[in-house]
Amino acid sequence: MDMKEIHKAALKSPTVAYHLFLQCYRTGEKIVYGFVEGKDDPSFYRGLIENNLSDGWDVKLIRSGNKAGVLETFDKMDWSRFPKKRVCFFVDRDLSEFLGEDTCSNENLYVTDNYSIENEVVNFKTMERVLDEVLGVTDLNPTEFELIRDLFESNQEAFSEAMAPVMAQILLWKRAGANVSLNNIKPKDFFIFEKGEIGLKPSFNSPEKRVLHAASRVGAPQDGDKEIADAEAEFRGKQGLEKYIRGKYLLWFFVQCAKEIHKVTPALCCETHKVVPKVHIELGVKNAIVVIAPRVRCPTSLKTFLEYNYGSYIKGVALAV
Repeated sequence: MDMKEIHKAALKSPTVAYHLFLQCYRTGEKIVYGFVEGKDDPSFYRGLIENNLSDGWDVKLIRSGNKAGVLETFDKMDWSRFPKKRVCFFVDRDLSEFLGEDTCSNENLYVTDNYSIENEVVNFKTMERVLDEVLGVTDLNPTEFELIRDLFESNQEAFSEAMAPVMAQILLWKRAGANVSLNNIKPKDFFIFEKGEIGLKPSFNSPEKRVLHAASRVGAPQDGDKEIADAEAEFRGKQGLEKYIRGKYLLWFFVQCAKEIHKVTPALCCETHKVVPKVHIELGVKNAIVVIAPRVRCPTSLKTFLEYNYGSYIKGVALAV
């Protein structure tokens, strides 16, 4: 495809991502392509995809800005020109389960199992690797290991429980079509850690106070207590605590919890660590995905998706040679 053809095709599509795809696309090379949402998504997806590709194959991931951008590009794609299994799309589920939205299922469109791709980070298996490989909490005996596991799991449960009414209010805003920036709601405003255990700051020890603060942060009206309670009951009834707490909020929790456990390691693991272990890589919210993503296990649904699409395409190319 020469440059004239590239720009002619780009004029038929409103998306910058699609234009970039046309510039990058190479018919005869060992490359598969994917469209993702935001700036951090390639850091998460690239490693998981590469681990599921045959030797000699690469993946080119193109950021589309947001979920709407990915879906818009998907709708504009001319499948008469590109092998469908070679070009895939990756989007977050968000709260579509509660909003009556079409999940846009398609054979080459992957929708996360949970709220977002960040949710796949927050489990003890990943925490174990981060503590060991990043924060130097190594060689634990079975008792110490179980103490840390119990602390992480109880912290995660407490965090999710406390965020449930805030998520219920977010759900109501979404249903009302309110244009709110969820990044303005900061979990750090609500929580404090003490001796490794998460807790609520006294000024936010009631659901009403947390919801009111969230409303003030995004500049949206707070719904009534009954409406919020009903939305929270619905949220909990559809595995909201396990699946639909916003991924970026959970990622903040994961990073803070890891750092706090590291800090109190001598108290929890006094047989193995007499002093706070030396950190191998500095960990923070800003670099969390880059540091943690290589240590996340590929979700079964994603592995199946990659095998069905990229795997099938690559096998087809090999058979054609």
